[in-house]
Amino acid sequence: MTDNSTTINAKPAVPHRMRWSWFPSLHFGDGLLLSVLVLTIIMMRRYGLNNAQIALYVSLLAIPFALRPLFEMVVTHFHGTTKVWILSAEFISAISLWSVAFTLPTAYWLQGTLCFMPFVVVSGVFYNIAANRFYTDDHTIANHQHRLVALLFKSLAPLFGIGALTMLAGNMEVVTRNVRYSWSIVFYIMAGIHFFIWLWHSIFLPGGRQPVAGKKNLFGLHRYDHTKAVDLMMQGWRNRLMLCFFTGFMLPLSLTVIIVPLFLIDMTHNGGLSLAPQEVGLALGTIGVAAIFAGRWAGSLAIRRCGWKKWIVPMALALLAYTLLLENLSSNIAYSLFKVCAVMMAGGAALGFGSNAYTAIADIFASKGGRQFRRATAASLSTAATIASGIFAGLVQMDIGYRQFFIIAIASGVASVILAVIFFVFRGKISANSENCATFATK
Repeated sequence: MTDNSTTINAKPAVPHRMRWSWFPSLHFGDGLLLSVLVLTIIMMRRYGLNNAQIALYVSLLAIPFALRPLFEMVVTHFHGTTKVWILSAEFISAISLWSVAFTLPTAYWLQGTLCFMPFVVVSGVFYNIAANRFYTDDHTIANHQHRLVALLFKSLAPLFGIGALTMLAGNMEVVTRNVRYSWSIVFYIMAGIHFFIWLWHSIFLPGGRQPVAGKKNLFGLHRYDHTKAVDLMMQGWRNRLMLCFFTGFMLPLSLTVIIVPLFLIDMTHNGGLSLAPQEVGLALGTIGVAAIFAGRWAGSLAIRRCGWKKWIVPMALALLAYTLLLENLSSNIAYSLFKVCAVMMAGGAALGFGSNAYTAIADIFASKGGRQFRRATAASLSTAATIASGIFAGLVQMDIGYRQFFIIAIASGVASVILAVIFFVFRGKISANSENCATFATK
């Protein structure tokens, strides 16, 4: 076999201690991209764009996520040093965010945002690929302490970026009475955070041509085995069922991820809750993010102790409960801020808990050979569904209103439950297939 098989069969290095100088900051930086996108949604709404325009622009900005398999192949082909990818992505993100902040007070703010934000998104995707490829291996993530720290700092990033910075923008709007300068300063701060992390990793992040993590299974990410990997991935009803799962299971989140911030901040006469940016930062960016972290951690513990077979249906029901909570909130727009925060907490916990089912099936799908390629494909399918759903959501919500739109989201939650039941019924065959599969890469 070629050198590629040696790479595939090599066992990852076993880390003996937490690398506190760079492991937490690496995952904190990985979580900042979500914060930037949510801040962009709220900023565009404060600048006067309607929901359909915002959904279209943000969905188009998410296209690089759907191209993740291509970017994985780029990283594989231009391996370089392990440190270059991370530092380059951070520096480009910092410069691009600074450029966005510079244009926000001007009349060309939309052109500037749409021009520079794609650089932020593409850099963020490469950052995530490099972090997972070179600095985090499967053994590390399987470790209880490392998994908790990674999840904690990925959650702290949106807690700061969505929670603290949105509240800061709202308070500055009150003090300065100038929306544009307020949000410009917020994006300058976000650019400064990226620049500081770039400086930190320039000093403490280990480099060299040998990755810190163990060697990864890269079958399917080279030109000579890509076609074979795609053919193997499409063979058999189990593989095709999993591909359908990645496209449809997270539809409740795909439909609502852009609409929920807009619903919270939209005016009452439009069917929204008319919250101030400070209140959105508290309900969504602080309480909601913390609840998602708690739900994610609880779900991962449940799967590790009892397996995905027992929990996949309850997790799908949790996603359905998330949509039911949103519909209830849209039916009672006179809720107090306390009740809104309570609903965001319950909904975030349900969303975080339910999303673990997607992760579990992705692990099974990736275990069949070509782990990095299959994970990238699963993420790409989910993102493609999110992009299509986002464009659809913006147009439909403007036409039928928030309450009726969340009823559609409930229907997508029912579809998630149906998919979970199918996987529960065929759980034995799916598990047996993942355990006994002999892949082309190991022949």
